[in-house]
Amino acid sequence: MLPADAEDYERRVSVATDPLDSFFVQLVGELDDQAGGFSWWSGYLANWKMRTLLSDYLIQSVHGVSEALISASFGARNHRQMTVADTEAAKKAHSEGRIPFPLDAQGRRRHLNITQSAESCFYHLGQALDRLSATMIVVGGFGMEVVRVDWGDVEDLAEGVTKQSTKIRLQPLGTPGRAAQDALMDPVLNWHTFGPDDWLPWMRDTRNGMTHRAGGKKIIAMTTANRLARLFYRQPRWSELQSLVFGARPPKTPFYDAFIMSASEDVLEGLCESVATLVGELTKAIVTCWDARAANPQLIAQPDKQWQVVEPAESIWNFPGYGTPVVIRPGVLRLSPPDGKRWTAARVMDDRRSAWY
Repeated sequence: MLPADAEDYERRVSVATDPLDSFFVQLVGELDDQAGGFSWWSGYLANWKMRTLLSDYLIQSVHGVSEALISASFGARNHRQMTVADTEAAKKAHSEGRIPFPLDAQGRRRHLNITQSAESCFYHLGQALDRLSATMIVVGGFGMEVVRVDWGDVEDLAEGVTKQSTKIRLQPLGTPGRAAQDALMDPVLNWHTFGPDDWLPWMRDTRNGMTHRAGGKKIIAMTTANRLARLFYRQPRWSELQSLVFGARPPKTPFYDAFIMSASEDVLEGLCESVATLVGELTKAIVTCWDARAANPQLIAQPDKQWQVVEPAESIWNFPGYGTPVVIRPGVLRLSPPDGKRWTAARVMDDRRSAWY
């Protein structure tokens, strides 16, 4: 839940983080300290190890969604602060009769912070959706390996629901379990109601482009409001030249039609709000599905396919790190109460870890 001294970036996404944090506490409270995992899963999965691994991964995913949303919103906040500072620096230079380019050291750092904060925001928004995908797969009892899923898999499942698919990873048509899965996927199908046209595919394409491809020329324009505005490309899948050539076709449209006519800081804050609202609605559906299954464990059997490996097949890396090795001071390991309960139920402490071998 929001702390008493919550800041604007935390409040911006609280429509999602509040219910996510409550669900996290609920899940930790449902762990079985002795048997491992959730007690009502005792009839499912191959053994207590599989049950424990999947249970804890669900808890991690729920907490991870909340963390990612706050990080994204924090990036949007930093982006606005830096863009405002950049406008003020440009105005100051103009009033002094100076040209602000080439940038001095402070200006170069400021521009790097502007770029990094935008990329961080997009990265964490995509991260939130991917982590939420794992949560939905586990809670919905879909027959998929959970560690490999992302938002694209959730969209595919939602499409299967729409088409009344009979795929084995879905519950049979006409059953109460399938009805629960359908209700869980409903907000995914209605993503367009949480923002302007194409907001979600544009956000995901921009995030993927920033991650995997070279960025296009960064356009900074002075507006009639005497404000520097950074503009995002309207079609992030296109190359820079494709956008400039085909994004605007003269004489009918101007050059700037290749870009979104909103300042970057407004876009980032709007995306945070849209994603948070979508995630908030999905979290309500997740909790409803989870509670229904806990009340009636026969509603949907937890698939063995969701977690198939206990001991990883690959060996641990020998990478030692850099710098002087740290020496851990002996003493008590300090954990929050939820993490302490998680690790107790998972039998990872020294006095119980031998059960895993």
